[in-house]
Amino acid sequence: MPKFLFVCYNHGAGGESLAVKISRGNFFNTLAHDMMGDRTWTYDVFDKLLLKPFDSKWKSKIPNVSLTKKLDVIPSHYDPMVLQQMFPNELYVVINDPVTNSSKQEYQQGVYKKVWLSKHKTLQQKIGYWKTNTENSLTREKLIALSKDITNGGIECLIHDIPYTEANVKMLFKNKIRNLKNKFNYKDKDNLFVIEYKNLSRIKGLLARINTWLTNLEK
Repeated sequence: MPKFLFVCYNHGAGGESLAVKISRGNFFNTLAHDMMGDRTWTYDVFDKLLLKPFDSKWKSKIPNVSLTKKLDVIPSHYDPMVLQQMFPNELYVVINDPVTNSSKQEYQQGVYKKVWLSKHKTLQQKIGYWKTNTENSLTREKLIALSKDITNGGIECLIHDIPYTEANVKMLFKNKIRNLKNKFNYKDKDNLFVIEYKNLSRIKGLLARINTWLTNLEK
């Protein structure tokens, strides 16, 4: 029986929300999370390591996890082929990148509204967002700025050392979306299950496939 299920997806594609929904199944440990408006902020057992910018030394940074009889769900921006180098027998769910113009536009609007314009409830969560999105040092000055009322777009401005204005937030967002690589284009196979971005509101079929796969594995 695998110990982890990795939900692999591109920035802002809804992977943390999907991970929480999957974790409510009988085979899983429920994934701890907070809701920040429309956005889901998770606390996975890898401490969001796989949601940070790619680190070539990621294998050495995987924490020791107290394993249970149930699977832990891990949201990840890492490609499944990369993760399979260390976790070949675990379970994977991939949210494929949007392909149509309408779904791409919906995706971009969703990322901007649910991620960039949303706010964290606590300073610790803001620090977590900072560490997830940059390797830059968190100075005392930046920490004071984080303690104030600030959106994630504002934190992005702090990361890039530019004034926190609506124009700058939109500029940074456009640059990030423009540079975001389409990397998730998978098909179902073995221990990997795919859901298209446009189908994220209809996940019953995905949940049933995962449940059937794990049930058969127990027999």
